[in-house]
Amino acid sequence: MLRYIGAFLILGTILGITSRDLRAAESGSQQVIKAALKAEEINSRYEGDINYWTTEPSSKELVKLEEAFNKRFKLKVKLKHTPIRSAEVANRFVVTTQAGRPAEGDITIISPPALSALSKNGLLEEFDWVGVLGKEFPEIQRRVNTIPAEYRNKALEMYHLVYIIAYRTDRLKKEELPKTWEEFTDPKWAGRFAVANAGYPFNYFLSVPGWNEQRVLNLTRAIRDNRAVFVKGSPGVAAALQSGEASLGITSVGNVEEMKAKGMPMDWTALPGLVLAQKSLTIPKGAPHANLARLFGGWLTTEGRELFENITRDGLAWSEENSLLAKKLKELGLRSGDLTLIDTPEKDELAEKMLKTIQRLYLGR
Repeated sequence: MLRYIGAFLILGTILGITSRDLRAAESGSQQVIKAALKAEEINSRYEGDINYWTTEPSSKELVKLEEAFNKRFKLKVKLKHTPIRSAEVANRFVVTTQAGRPAEGDITIISPPALSALSKNGLLEEFDWVGVLGKEFPEIQRRVNTIPAEYRNKALEMYHLVYIIAYRTDRLKKEELPKTWEEFTDPKWAGRFAVANAGYPFNYFLSVPGWNEQRVLNLTRAIRDNRAVFVKGSPGVAAALQSGEASLGITSVGNVEEMKAKGMPMDWTALPGLVLAQKSLTIPKGAPHANLARLFGGWLTTEGRELFENITRDGLAWSEENSLLAKKLKELGLRSGDLTLIDTPEKDELAEKMLKTIQRLYLGR
């Protein structure tokens, strides 16, 4: 036996192979899986869990991502779903940390305010996404670069929440739709359009060139006075269109595409100055299955992103992206330069202040 070992070492010396070279020959995913084994996140049968804390997709649809991920890496991992909203995620992690307890969630997809809250509380951890997984997932470089500098390597860009004009195609033609936001104040639309009572997306307009607080207030007040159908959230707008309560409305792309997939006579269009709210994937500090979460996150934002978009209808809007959303925006004649990205805490703080003012107008608060 010693003779064979000696022969192997001699051969290794002749070929110039070292143990360091053997480690380097491992792919990034193999290194992460090995780290997960060492940390006992998975057992020798490659069974384990990832605590997935976000609302999209639903638990039923999440199984499709689980199956694709396991097939790709020959794992037997379960995605344990906690459908929790962005703001609640930040609160849960912060409260848990203040109580001296370890984190419970492994991976989440959140908006800028939640990302900022985690950062301020020291709950974001850096990871060399490109160095470890860049060869297998070249696209991950863009997912790192499109995140604001203060969160670089602490989060990955996942998708854009995009607010558009949705309409019933059996009642209206595209040519009849408003060409500007102010056209919603035209009496011909009185009582025919639905708007989220929370005030979205008008609160984001302060970051759009050419808009200021007075212009936003004038628009939202006139929309109220034009007998807008106020509903609960963007899903409520889509529901109002589905029921026939409204003929057009302002909602997010995912809601409309979901209805279209079910055969509803609905479509959408977008106006210049289109607002994108950036959604980011992150693994909080102290996550119980951090290595598995990193592998899943790296895969989900690159190779798995198309499947995610097909399931949730939420994608990336950049014109150079291979996404359903980007293709649709190009068809509408919009390019990256026409888009306004809400990606920083400062922009979101402006939006939050404006939101409270709009809600007082809409709800009498």
